[in-house]
Amino acid sequence: MAEKITIARPYANAVFELAQAQGNYDQWSGALSAFADLVRDPEIQILIDDPRYTSEQLIELFVEIGGDAVTDAAKNFLKVLADNDRLSVLPEIATLFEQLRAETEETLEAEVISAKPLTEDQLNEIATALKRRLGREVTFSCKTDESLLGGVVIRAGDLVIDGSAIGKLNQLATSLLH
Repeated sequence: MAEKITIARPYANAVFELAQAQGNYDQWSGALSAFADLVRDPEIQILIDDPRYTSEQLIELFVEIGGDAVTDAAKNFLKVLADNDRLSVLPEIATLFEQLRAETEETLEAEVISAKPLTEDQLNEIATALKRRLGREVTFSCKTDESLLGGVVIRAGDLVIDGSAIGKLNQLATSLLH
């Protein structure tokens, strides 16, 4: 995995600089996400790995499937990747691009896992607390996991806050054993 990230980094940096200069992060986010989804498809991966398909054929396939997400700049980016046999690292490029964008826009994507669905007020409280702690705007993806019994687990970048009932019980058990 580290090798793909290493390969993807200069491409992600280049496309991020282009998006920054053009002021169109959303357009590039959409295009890279669509391309990454294509590459994750096992049938498309087989075509990418098949030496019988030329880079031009692969680009046309991506352009046809990508539809409106594929601008001339995105098509040129695909050409560079295809010519260098790097289409398979598009998921990593998309991930790195989103990380660079989040740093620039001072935003952070947090995953909130709760035993029951949270209200808007509860999410706003969590967002306020995380913004105060991390100094960034926070957006959420929410999941429910009844095995937590109660409370929440928050994952934001490298930060994990386990405020679940099961997490508290595990902490108590560990402290009793030591």
